[in-house]
Amino acid sequence: MINDLVGDYAFYYIEANVFCILILLILYFKTSHSVDRQRRQMFFGETLATAMVYLTTDMFWVLVDSGRIMTTPFLLYLTNIIYYWAAATMSYVVSYFMLLYEGNKKIEEPGVHLLTAIPCILNIAATVTTPIHKMYIYVDGNGELVLGPLYPLLILLIIAYPIAVAVRAIYKSLLKENYAKRNMYKAIGIFPVFSVGLGIVQVFHTRIPFLCFGLTIALLLIYIEFTNDLVSLDPLTKLNNRNELYRFMTVKMNAARNSGAPGLYLMIMDIDRFKKINDTYGHNEGDHALKVLAKVLKKVCSYEPNRFVARFGGDEFIVVVETADKHEVERISEEIHTILRKAISAEQLPFSMDVSIGWTRYVKSSDKVSLNALIERADAMLYEEKKTNHGKMKKSLEMVS
Repeated sequence: MINDLVGDYAFYYIEANVFCILILLILYFKTSHSVDRQRRQMFFGETLATAMVYLTTDMFWVLVDSGRIMTTPFLLYLTNIIYYWAAATMSYVVSYFMLLYEGNKKIEEPGVHLLTAIPCILNIAATVTTPIHKMYIYVDGNGELVLGPLYPLLILLIIAYPIAVAVRAIYKSLLKENYAKRNMYKAIGIFPVFSVGLGIVQVFHTRIPFLCFGLTIALLLIYIEFTNDLVSLDPLTKLNNRNELYRFMTVKMNAARNSGAPGLYLMIMDIDRFKKINDTYGHNEGDHALKVLAKVLKKVCSYEPNRFVARFGGDEFIVVVETADKHEVERISEEIHTILRKAISAEQLPFSMDVSIGWTRYVKSSDKVSLNALIERADAMLYEEKKTNHGKMKKSLEMVS
């Protein structure tokens, strides 16, 4: 048995937990002192705090289990009830954060929130009352802690939350429409490999702190993925930002020069008369317009792995299409206009809105221009289309008059 090899394990067990708490404390400090704190950042901080509380109860448990604190039946019950209460709460809070992180709005509805919390609440209630029914754990006549007949149910209800969220995330990562979010879903799907996997190992080897390391590694990986999102995504529209565009295009342009990669089309667009929307309806409505267009671009681009979308700045957006087919770019342009008209109606915006689009092709192995020059070339076409659209509108107004 591994447990027999650890000897006087309490010091090393606590040392491991303290080490993990310090790591989580650093992550908590970095998250809570962010300049641009979003709701999911705030809840990630709460998730880290819950994990640290759990690890603290784990240290208290090992002091009792090792005999460093005088053991009584009351203290055995108390430490184990607090430990499993903290574990059940942490499991639910972490899983709730995962759903919030992936952008699930439904989980925030009070009814859904309560419904998903019911198994956790019932599990905690059964844990607190275990001295009465003795189905989870109980202390026998010799003062020894004994696992009750429903102890596996206690563990199952704790690990069910992260496993269910992970399975859901893995399934969603395989869907074509979630191609752009696949890395995020994969990070969520990997979470139980460390936390639940090592937690199950610790169930059989209780004196080795597998779970604290598994939980810390899992949260650290989520933090890294979370930070990557903050660095690479535009905070308003949740599209790729300009830095991510430059990184992506550098890779693709080099690939086009050095290999037989397909051609690249760069499309740039902006909202017609966007300044007038801001001046007339206010900047909140202007932001709303940007979010509506961002949703449209996500819908158009997320289904196809050869499309990349980014907010370039202000009301300018860029779509990159890996194709040698000009007609595909034309179809995308028409699709953007069509879906945008439907979105404006669905969102009940108090103004009409359209975009002007320009594009250019980066020809593999022959086009030596820089990305900035490529954007300028597409920009020139955009303004030609904008002039044409304005001319058509002016002529239409004159006819009406």
